Amino acid sequence: MALTYSWKQLVQRIQIHMLNDFPSSESTLTDNQVLLYINEAMSFGIVGTVWGGAKVTGVMEVPDAYEVTFQLAALQQDNVTKRWYSTMPQPPLSLPLGYSVNSVYFANSTNGKGLDCFPVKSKRLGYRKFLPKPLCVFYSVENSKIWLEASDGSSLLNEDCYIQMPSTRAVSINDPMNLPDDATDAIFTKVTARLKERLQLPQDTIADDLPPGNKGN
Repeated sequence: MALTYSWKQLVQRIQIHMLNDFPSSESTLTDNQVLLYINEAMSFGIVGTVWGGAKVTGVMEVPDAYEVTFQLAALQQDNVTKRWYSTMPQPPLSLPLGYSVNSVYFANSTNGKGLDCFPVKSKRLGYRKFLPKPLCVFYSVENSKIWLEASDGSSLLNEDCYIQMPSTRAVSINDPMNLPDDATDAIFTKVTARLKERLQLPQDTIADDLPPGNKGN
């Protein structure tokens, strides 16, 4: 059985590296503080990889290893617009819609997975009402909130909605990371560099490759 690599293990690895020991009660470098820097580094890495790959191949693609599927909280209806909404597990990354959110769909134990919902950019919502549209559910994203609306005005009450998106957040610090093994070192290096700059912590320099000293004196 393969060993899992959890968020907590990466946090501890960074803390030990920064403090040259396990964190003590006097340490100000908390788990949550390290996680914030990890999330930042992962977001930066994913977005950079996507745009870098697009420049080389002309095709924009999000690494599958970062994709995570979540079940959204129960949909609620806005009393004014009559549209349905829920809160996403995290605000989307700074990528175009369709890449920042890969897929939105409804599913249940009776009928299985339904068709994917159609993404609509927020600035296109006004135009959509005057355009021909298939029988489907449209969605748009607003910060960490997702808005959904059936093209025929059907109610979405009690419907189970799922969202797949690149995730950089830890739901629980003990959960396995949605991080490919080959990216761990890049995240570790970026986080420790930011923490050294931020905290100005003194560190021992360990160099195992130095030749032995002069023992004749």
